[in-house]
Amino acid sequence: MESLVIAVVIITSPAMYGGPLALLLSIWKSDQIGRKRRVIIYFLAALAIVSGSFLVLQNISRGATIIGLVGLGTAGAAIWRLRKIVRPT
Repeated sequence: MESLVIAVVIITSPAMYGGPLALLLSIWKSDQIGRKRRVIIYFLAALAIVSGSFLVLQNISRGATIIGLVGLGTAGAAIWRLRKIVRPT
């Protein structure tokens, strides 16, 4: 039973926490986004998009679908905000 719980946590955690964390990192002090922070945001958003799309496409449950949609939406918003920010030259 413990292995099943670990598998569920591994699948749902990036969508549940990765997307909102990436969005918060893109909002917090958005005028001071450096190269490392940009890479971290892209990495978290990519994980959230992959695991969120898995949760949405697989017909697991309504709760998993909602978690997947939240992950996809927040990760997409984080990437959109990051692409919208004009980099100083």
